[in-house]
Amino acid sequence: MIPVIAAAITLGASLGASGLALAGTTSIDIGYDNVGIRLGNGISASVPSGKLTVGHAFGTTNYGVGFDLVDGAGNGLTYQHLQVSADKLLPFDGGKLSPEVMIGGSRVGIAGGNSYHVSTAYAGFGASYSYPIGRYVSLDGNAAMGRDFATHVTGLHAVGGLFYQAGAAVDFGGAGPGMFTVGYEYRHLPISISNGIHLDTSGFQARYDITF
Repeated sequence: MIPVIAAAITLGASLGASGLALAGTTSIDIGYDNVGIRLGNGISASVPSGKLTVGHAFGTTNYGVGFDLVDGAGNGLTYQHLQVSADKLLPFDGGKLSPEVMIGGSRVGIAGGNSYHVSTAYAGFGASYSYPIGRYVSLDGNAAMGRDFATHVTGLHAVGGLFYQAGAAVDFGGAGPGMFTVGYEYRHLPISISNGIHLDTSGFQARYDITF
């Protein structure tokens, strides 16, 4: 897990440096994600993971792009997840609404990932909403849906289907130079319906975000 996260942090730093040449702000978010994995074929375990998020908001137009990487290993499993998204920030009912499009992928390896693995890519659209409930506290919610494709299960024919995800979080500002967040996220990715294999992940997250 460490080499991938280290490489991602290097990428995030380079993106942040290039972002300085653009009008807008760059944020880097590093945290812990305890991912619960269920494959629907009797495999169910939790995987401790690191999570890196890099985002950039462009000027006063409130357009943004984001890059999420989760990498973890434990309980006989390895897990990697990558998502890239683009959104538009809109004031709405006292909060901030962000419609977005996304593309991503997930992979679970069993027994070190050498003998058996499940993987899929997906694309879709969704929205997130952030609402302040105090000077330093805000509530966030998000949901998305779309289609997963490029599914693969070792030794089986796999066809994807409708994917969906949702999450909620609480943001705490005033904690040093950045913001501390705790949250939960659930994602369902159908892999091979005929074989009853799907990739369900549910993660409890704690992370710290700095914007510059």
